[in-house]
Amino acid sequence: MKKVALIVNTASFERVAYALSFAVVAAARGIEVFVLFAFEGLYRLIKGNVDVLSDETNPFIRKEIESGLKKDSVMRISTLIKNLKYLGGKIYACPSAMALHNVTKDDLIDDVDGVLGLAAFLESIGDASTIIYV
Repeated sequence: MKKVALIVNTASFERVAYALSFAVVAAARGIEVFVLFAFEGLYRLIKGNVDVLSDETNPFIRKEIESGLKKDSVMRISTLIKNLKYLGGKIYACPSAMALHNVTKDDLIDDVDGVLGLAAFLESIGDASTIIYV
């Protein structure tokens, strides 16, 4: 089976949403998907932050996203995560990022499959044909 891995190192709404959109499409096509949220990206896995739209997102696009979220024409990150999980995708949090931000496992949303450092993440993705850094 084909595998793809994504490392999300940004909290920017549009970048995280697009990375997860890619992950969902890959999973829907039968590709095994693994996503590691690191440093800034970890923000999106913390309870209460998943769909927040604030300064981490470029002001140029923030107003458009805000409008789209109100009209339901822009998919929420929480919905993309649920879709990915439904399709069998795996979501991990980086322990270094957690330590940096003083975040515990209890602070993370329930959809997180675990906490994996880089070595363990690379081990889990095995022979993934694609690794995407966002």
